[in-house]
Amino acid sequence: MAYQLFPPVKKITYGKAFCELGRLRGAVCTELDAQAFSGLPENLLPVIASDAGVHCYRVGQAGSCPAPGTAQGYTLQIAEDGICVTAIDSAGLRYGIDTLRQILNQADGRVNCLEIQDYPALRSRGLMLDISRGKVYTREYLLQLVQILSKFRYNVLQLYIEHPFDFKKHPEICEGSGPVTAGDIRALQSRCRELNIELQANLQCLGHFHRILTRKEHMDLSESDMFWSLCTTSEGAVQLTDEMFSEYLPLFDSQWVNICFDEPYDIGTGKSAHSGKDGPQLYVEYLKKIHALAAKYGKRIMIFGDVILRHPELLPAMPKDIRYLDWCYDPKSHYGTPAIFNKFGLDYWVCPGSGNWNTLFPRLDGSLTNINNLLREGVAADAGGMLFTDWNDHGGYTQPAAGYYAYGHAAAAAWAGGAPPSKGEDAYIDSVLALPGYSKIIKTFAKIYQLPPIWSKNRSQCVMALFDEPVFGKAVRGPRPPDGLKAYDLALPEGVHTVLERHSQHPLRPVFSIPESTCAAIAEAAAQAKALALQLPECPAREQLCYQADAFALMTGKLALSRKIIRRFEGGGLTVRDLVLLEDEVRVITKRYVHLQMRFINIWLQVAKVSEIDISLTYFAHIIERLDYLRDWISRQREVLTAGGKAATDFSGYETAGYSTLPTY
Repeated sequence: MAYQLFPPVKKITYGKAFCELGRLRGAVCTELDAQAFSGLPENLLPVIASDAGVHCYRVGQAGSCPAPGTAQGYTLQIAEDGICVTAIDSAGLRYGIDTLRQILNQADGRVNCLEIQDYPALRSRGLMLDISRGKVYTREYLLQLVQILSKFRYNVLQLYIEHPFDFKKHPEICEGSGPVTAGDIRALQSRCRELNIELQANLQCLGHFHRILTRKEHMDLSESDMFWSLCTTSEGAVQLTDEMFSEYLPLFDSQWVNICFDEPYDIGTGKSAHSGKDGPQLYVEYLKKIHALAAKYGKRIMIFGDVILRHPELLPAMPKDIRYLDWCYDPKSHYGTPAIFNKFGLDYWVCPGSGNWNTLFPRLDGSLTNINNLLREGVAADAGGMLFTDWNDHGGYTQPAAGYYAYGHAAAAAWAGGAPPSKGEDAYIDSVLALPGYSKIIKTFAKIYQLPPIWSKNRSQCVMALFDEPVFGKAVRGPRPPDGLKAYDLALPEGVHTVLERHSQHPLRPVFSIPESTCAAIAEAAAQAKALALQLPECPAREQLCYQADAFALMTGKLALSRKIIRRFEGGGLTVRDLVLLEDEVRVITKRYVHLQMRFINIWLQVAKVSEIDISLTYFAHIIERLDYLRDWISRQREVLTAGGKAATDFSGYETAGYSTLPTY
């Protein structure tokens, strides 16, 4: 039989004979922990040998098969009298045993004799997890996560840090953020080492510095009144970075630190403007200073490549040992940027994204397109690796478990060198997560994002609608989605233009109203997804997915009530009885928001420290306050009507207090 293996192996040759598994005895292996062998039959569980110079797993009478010459690659041979997996490193041995496990799961007492030779298209396959936008994951959750990452064949992990590290020299930096500690990093480092995962340091060192620059101790280091970027001509900025490095960088085995350096919007516009140099020049000069600081602690730097892509003329002046990170999260058919990095002979990785930020649920199809096409171009243009990014913008209110599907797909695509075949992927991801049916749930939710106008570049209108102002919010008052508006299409129909919202530095799609027919389709998909989620074993993933289903249902329920209230008022003929019933409907939906908020807190605390949960809870506070105000406003209209007056059917006197919806730029 032909075995279904995922990610697909590079070469497999089948023999004509079979190996009877029950007859095999005497397994031996080197250098792997017990977790690598979970799920193997008892007679195939090995004794770990002490010879650290040999990377092999042998069962029965099998001799050592020839090891491949590729790092992380493996050779797997199944003969009539034994099984052998050989690799030149422990990572390859782990991956070979993973493939063997997949074969055994498809066998019924015996397996085909075969030989497999396999290796990754990209040697570095990393995840960057944002813990700086409100949600700081617990040590326990991170240790569980690296187990999953190892099974997906990731071998790099970064925790994106702006401020939530427990800096002893500068406690004001992380104050109130529930930071990760040196102990957390050491524990994570130890487990990553066991699982062949390189834990790399990550620390913002230029832009995205708002949280630190708004501390009174560091305001003077800001380039401008945006309080966004460090002043590149300030020696104090260099000194602060040095003091942060001194505590943080020695915790990591890896030689690499990601200093980010992305989106320095205000560089050269404020205090450094007097230098007579433009932003790009200041960028290079400051980068050299941080490069030297990193070298002081034995580290090499990687940076996001957006500035260099805009200003390739800077490259001759840049340090030569930098690794560049080519990021773009749009669902494009062609990117072109890997070819640019390759043209200049640069060490670079490609960086697609999970789409699990500014949303109730990951923008899955867009993420998969982003992964497939950016990786395909990266492999063709000699990229050295992938850093898959999972951001947590505006409070980290998204749920992590829904993003695991994209994690699995990205790792498989990096191993395969582009889009892996869909056959076998769902079963593989479900198996890694030990959640049968998980993939079907994810794909059921994902149908929602095919409905215009839910998908929007870098955000999703569903979460905006959940927290929208109930009477004057754009989800009910905004323009109707134009004909020709498509999900995951960066182009807009003729006559429709992008907007630049307050605080945003990037053009965005306009916010459209969500039609009633779309709401009905959302409610149906959410109900189907919840029914499937309830079939999962009780675990945090099940709770998160059920929460998301109920959030979609509440969003559509609120929009239905908003439309009902607007129609009843603007339609005329209001009676006191009508208003009493509307008041009660607002009371009920307010109660649903309170209950959803309570579940949100409980789910958050299962995976994260209290950290900055207040950011997300403020969104709940806003919508609950607005609903409470609406109920009181309707009550006052009822009193006016009872006294013989006229209710404000045009909503005159209704005050929004300037509230619209939550930030999603």
